[in-house]
Amino acid sequence: MAILAEHQHEHATSGFADGERYQLARPDYPKDAVEFLVESLGIEEDAHILDLGAGTGIFTGQLIPYCAKITAVEPTPGMRDVLSQRLPSVNVLAGRDVAIPLDSATVDCVVVAQAFHWFDAQVALEEIHRVLVDGGRLGVLWNERDESVSWVADLGEAMRWPTNQPYDVGQDFTPVLASGPFINIERRKFSHYQILDHELLLQRVLSTSYIAVMKDEEQQLLLRDVRRVVDALPETIELPYVTDVYRATAIVR
Repeated sequence: MAILAEHQHEHATSGFADGERYQLARPDYPKDAVEFLVESLGIEEDAHILDLGAGTGIFTGQLIPYCAKITAVEPTPGMRDVLSQRLPSVNVLAGRDVAIPLDSATVDCVVVAQAFHWFDAQVALEEIHRVLVDGGRLGVLWNERDESVSWVADLGEAMRWPTNQPYDVGQDFTPVLASGPFINIERRKFSHYQILDHELLLQRVLSTSYIAVMKDEEQQLLLRDVRRVVDALPETIELPYVTDVYRATAIVR
């Protein structure tokens, strides 16, 4: 399990090396999902929030209006660089799921956006619990393309998504969270969308980790199939997502 987790970590860090592309092409999170987490996690102005696996800080930036003290931990230098430039008020640190560079019991809430599936879950949940204060809270969320829409399903096929996805989309992570030192787990789903033109949708595809690390020939073949789907779409595209959100409470030590 540890070997698999380390392999996943290396795959993620290499696949997400281009922070500028990721920031350009990836969507934010729906307002109602953000508000649900802010309320259910008890995020207030004086709280200390850790955004773990923060990427370029897409979700981090959406939390700033609610909280002044945010620490972002991210393993990939290209992501950290973009995050630091975009959000100078955020304390940005190098670290990862199993090695959080913070003292124990110093964080009120931990959030993980679009990253938990890369974690070594059992070790990471213990490490998250370590940095949380007693009764602290955890929020986990993903934007997942809504493949109930036919053209989005076609896009997924062109992207080789069914055979390369890093986890089963729609998977219920409640049992995973419950296997760690967390209780009161609640799951919610929200609708979301992203407005793109053809070029930005192609960049969105290229920001996918396994596609980013493909050899040139393989990547070009994939993009050829993707363009066949994209070329049939209007110039302005609304890409639908289902945003899958979880909240949980740390067990008191």
